[in-house]
Amino acid sequence: MQLSLSVLMTIFSSSLLFGQKIDTLTFYSPVFKQERTVYIHTPEFYKYQSEEVKLPVFYLLDGQHEWFVNPLISTIKYLQYTHQIPQALVVIIPLKDRNTECAFNSLEGESSPLHKFITEEIDKKLHPYRPNNFKLIIGHSFSASFSLYAYLKSPNYYSAVIANTPLDQFEELIKAFEKNDKINLNSISISIGGIALGKDFYHRSVFDKLKSKYHSFFKSINIFEANYSAHNAVPIVSNPYLLTRLFDDFSVRYSKIAEVNHEYKLINNPTSIEDEIAKINAASTLGQYSFVPELAELNGIASRYLASDLKKYGLAVYELATKYYPKNYEFHLALYEIYLPNDKVKAKFHLNSATELLQSLEIDLPIQKEILDEINIEKKKNGW
Repeated sequence: MQLSLSVLMTIFSSSLLFGQKIDTLTFYSPVFKQERTVYIHTPEFYKYQSEEVKLPVFYLLDGQHEWFVNPLISTIKYLQYTHQIPQALVVIIPLKDRNTECAFNSLEGESSPLHKFITEEIDKKLHPYRPNNFKLIIGHSFSASFSLYAYLKSPNYYSAVIANTPLDQFEELIKAFEKNDKINLNSISISIGGIALGKDFYHRSVFDKLKSKYHSFFKSINIFEANYSAHNAVPIVSNPYLLTRLFDDFSVRYSKIAEVNHEYKLINNPTSIEDEIAKINAASTLGQYSFVPELAELNGIASRYLASDLKKYGLAVYELATKYYPKNYEFHLALYEIYLPNDKVKAKFHLNSATELLQSLEIDLPIQKEILDEINIEKKKNGW
């Protein structure tokens, strides 16, 4: 076909960055005894994935504050675009009375209403979206303290927390974390602003005293000291760093698979196809969490094999791709091209699959007609 894989990958990359879908969920909350609304951002490839693809969940508190949420959403999108962090279900949670809802009178006993709202009520609403077990909660100032409280209360539910400039009951939280040997302190990230007046003086003063007093705790967690930032600016500069550090292993998980030189040729001969696929599957698990290969990652791995004329290896990767993303027409077109010289039956199947998907799922794609025209040329050329 005239449409090259590089063109298809360009189309994919653009849609990934700008094509996220937002679902608005409004439902009655028994905990708050009133209707509540949350917003769920799903990645562009969500419509392509099979039931085997389960996404991590990022809970963003203070959804009523655009100044906080909008930069954070942009940070998440661009870090995903550059493959620094995984695609995720991003849940925006607006608060109606943040001081009351984020408050917790005690670290012991019954959980706060907001904690139950997230871990019980929102969690049930997320089931149809097929989340995986990785859940991150992010807050700022008052909601940052709540985020730490939430992680402390449910370390088996939350996987990590990012608390931007916490203050409320900060010392009590630190003491509780130090006493709880089930908590993974390395999954706690805390940011703070500058000490100067007009920056983050009061929060930073408390932070510095506690850092000196609880040296072991602060040494065990991830910290970002935004020394030149004011209180409300801290999340804007700290979240890119803290998110990248949290997912440090994610961006390099496939770097040792099909390594190439500056000419984009494989450095080493690959082992068997089965072994190479097994390597991909093994690299898709980080710690106790599974992050299946994303579309661009699968395209990248396949292209490296194909550039060294290892078509059977590239074919195996694209077959894996259709297992995870059976509704993605690009993968079917790639398989058509690979199968065509030796297996016209399978080639025809994948070309027809691409046609059906373009006509059903890609009606708004700007170059849909152009691609369908190319497909029709291919069909005529092959007598189909």
